[in-house]
Amino acid sequence: MSKTISPSTAVMAAVTMVLAACGGGGSTTPAATPVASIATAGTISGLGSVIVNGMRYETVGSSVLDADDRTREIKTPLAIGMTVEIEQNGVDAMTQRPIAGKIHVRGGIKGIASVSQGRLSVSGLPVTTDAGTLVLASDGQVTTLEQLQGVAVEVHGLPQADGSYQATRIEAQAQPGSTRLVGTVASVNPTAATLVLGSSAQPVTVSYASLGAVPGLVAGAVVALEVSGTPGSYSATRLRVRSTSVQGYTSEAGQYIGTTRKAEERNELYGVISDQAKSANGCTFKVQGVPVQATSTTLCASIADGDYVEAKGRIVNGVLDATRIEFEGQHRSADYSDDSNDSDHDGLRYRRLAPPTSNDPATPAAPSRSFELYGNLSCSALNTACTLQSGTVRYSADLGSATWEHGQVVSGFVEAKGYLSGSSFKVVKIESKSSR
Repeated sequence: MSKTISPSTAVMAAVTMVLAACGGGGSTTPAATPVASIATAGTISGLGSVIVNGMRYETVGSSVLDADDRTREIKTPLAIGMTVEIEQNGVDAMTQRPIAGKIHVRGGIKGIASVSQGRLSVSGLPVTTDAGTLVLASDGQVTTLEQLQGVAVEVHGLPQADGSYQATRIEAQAQPGSTRLVGTVASVNPTAATLVLGSSAQPVTVSYASLGAVPGLVAGAVVALEVSGTPGSYSATRLRVRSTSVQGYTSEAGQYIGTTRKAEERNELYGVISDQAKSANGCTFKVQGVPVQATSTTLCASIADGDYVEAKGRIVNGVLDATRIEFEGQHRSADYSDDSNDSDHDGLRYRRLAPPTSNDPATPAAPSRSFELYGNLSCSALNTACTLQSGTVRYSADLGSATWEHGQVVSGFVEAKGYLSGSSFKVVKIESKSSR
């Protein structure tokens, strides 16, 4: 289960790193000062709200904005591997988890992918990948680097001191768009108004002559540029200095971790099981659309589509290799505590979550029953005869006392917080994601 975090702990744990990482800048305006209210910055390691640097933040009602201009709304759903900056806005009264008032998404490198001998470059910039990098086709399915050759992509990740870019998430785009370069500045020529990104073996020169002087633009700074032209003749149309030092970004790599702060449990998924398939070694299923592999045949015999789980492990080649699963579904024959019935002896830890401590599961006396569903809402009228579908699982949804964030809808993709009771989901807070 996620740890309870006080607001002071949430802020103090990351303030030093954030102040180093979040210095801003502009195309022609003085560099912005760090935002004092930012609680943390880093890579999203888990879903079920979002987990960043080992802290789980509530996200229903959060404003999701572009990190460069701080005002443009981001409509893309938050996902594992994106890098963000979070402004905390209090603590959830029921779960006692910090609330993400604003989430600033750092856009990644955008352009055409080139793959050669397993190595990736995008828009001419070198990109580093490993087994933990999520590589996704335009339909959201896991794919390989080779399948992205010549495809328009966005690469989320962290700039490195050597000019490379460590990718945490790579997404193919349905349609080619603008070209964005993100990275560490190798050198600046103020007289010629050019800068160089990339590594010494793969440099990329960009002219910023049309933008005038750019405060904070120095060698070692981290920048994001919208450019026209092609590699070798790039011209910047917009330039943002994200930080005058890369140190904050490189330190974030060490903070990429889950709430248990164990290396083998750095990724977490909270949600409903769907698409379960048994195998000789256990089972596979999906949580929030992400494939999960569980290696315990005992556990897999006792969970089913529709159960709510917290799955922890490491994402390897697009699949969460679960090392711990906590679940609460319909009562079955087993009553698990950690490994007490794990006849597989395979190292997977699992337990059934505690039952509610109140006859009314919607009271603060039972915070462990607070669930989140990401799925499609369908109502015959506003808050009337509603269903919520997550993957292949459909629930009736009681929205009679729900609080709506950012406007009411009768259908579309939503994030809902509430309580499961059999096949019914009592919604406490809900937010449309389709209209954002």
